[in-house]
Amino acid sequence: MKTDVCLTFDVEFTIGGAFSDPANKQPVGEQSVFCEVDGKSHGLGFILDTLSKHRLTATFFVEALNVHYFGDSPMSGIAKTILAAGHDVQLHLHPCWRHFHRADWQAQLSSTPPNDSMAGRSADDTREIIKEGIETFIRWGIFNPIAVRTGGLQVDKTVYHVMQELRVPLASNIGVAIAPPVDNDIHFFAGRHSIAGVLEAPVLSYCDLSLRQKKHLKSLTITGSSWAEMRHLLNDAGRKSISPVVILSHPSEFVKHTDVQYTQLTPNRLNQSRFEKLCLYLNQNRERFNVLTFTEGYSCWKAQPKNHQKLLSVPTWMAIGRMLENKFNDTF
Repeated sequence: MKTDVCLTFDVEFTIGGAFSDPANKQPVGEQSVFCEVDGKSHGLGFILDTLSKHRLTATFFVEALNVHYFGDSPMSGIAKTILAAGHDVQLHLHPCWRHFHRADWQAQLSSTPPNDSMAGRSADDTREIIKEGIETFIRWGIFNPIAVRTGGLQVDKTVYHVMQELRVPLASNIGVAIAPPVDNDIHFFAGRHSIAGVLEAPVLSYCDLSLRQKKHLKSLTITGSSWAEMRHLLNDAGRKSISPVVILSHPSEFVKHTDVQYTQLTPNRLNQSRFEKLCLYLNQNRERFNVLTFTEGYSCWKAQPKNHQKLLSVPTWMAIGRMLENKFNDTF
């Protein structure tokens, strides 16, 4: 059987330092997604062009709660651009944006700091947030999302119970190496798993270094994993029947920015090269890898919701090579 591979991107605006320095900084909208340098988009535009070049589709988790600051227009336009390019759009939620709903949001920063986690909330609060995201999508004229990804991959079981109640059947909320859930029994490394009736397809997490009984975990991202690691993990997942392999990225990872306001950008050639190599490899190995969206995958995954829980690993030399590669990239 082929290994399902899901290329996923979190499409979100940035607070831009507005919470730490509200007098001098403000949230950054479309530039933090398109990341234009000399009139060319090195963020979303680069991603869409690369996917088109290699005839691949991806799932874009589009953040909806930024409407509290920006209104509907900016992000709804981005979502429609992604859909027009033939890709999947699903719901992403960063609840910190709701802080801007208050007229005195600047004065409230010290007494009521913004909370960006979907974990640790009551069922009523969680329900209100997810419903708001769904209603925003409907208002944009898109459709009811069938999948949710929580901001920062912060999640607990309450989120899944509420999703099941609201009939959102699919999630990609877990990245154990990024934000391990408080509930130890949902520390899933890869594959697909049923939680409270919701099918979870976590971002793949793997071991890159181990010392005696201690293992250091990484999640599979374009910016955090070398191309050698990506290829090794894809092939190992195929050998061990782990599917889907979910890979995470953001448009902003394909540029370097020296300030939180995104005024000085340069292309991140290392991350762009990694993504190009990944897409080329998947295109050239279609007999082994089935690149599909969450919408496409759900219909077949739900028939067999559980997948064996296995922790993949990479050789130590690959991890060290990636550290050196990233250090060099950060320096120059």
